[in-house]
Amino acid sequence: MTDINQEPLLLRAAKGATLDRPPVWMMRQAGRYMKVYRDLRDKYPSFRDRSEKAELAIEISLQPWRAFEPDGVIMFSDILTPLPGLGIPFDIIESKGPIIEPAIRSQAQIDALHPLNPEESLPFIKEILGTL
Repeated sequence: MTDINQEPLLLRAAKGATLDRPPVWMMRQAGRYMKVYRDLRDKYPSFRDRSEKAELAIEISLQPWRAFEPDGVIMFSDILTPLPGLGIPFDIIESKGPIIEPAIRSQAQIDALHPLNPEESLPFIKEILGTL
């Protein structure tokens, strides 16, 4: 952003405006090498806690922004976050990846899934986005 009264660069780019430079934004992977992130990860080893507890996800999302002051940040989360809201339990194991247990292997398991209601199953997303 160049002027305090001007719309943020990232939003202007999204609207198709001609800009002096492309906007820069960072996603959470940009912070993996940061000591501040590793310290927080050590304190909160559960990936799901870090991504589903709003205060932790907000802190992690803002770490690269504080360090580099890009034009925007991407919310700390995971693509699998909605799964429990559909009836699919999962966990993310450090250095192993996502684990869905029990694995979905039958039509009956698929039929048992239910529609996603974000207000009910993902209230932390609204809080995170409302803050960032």
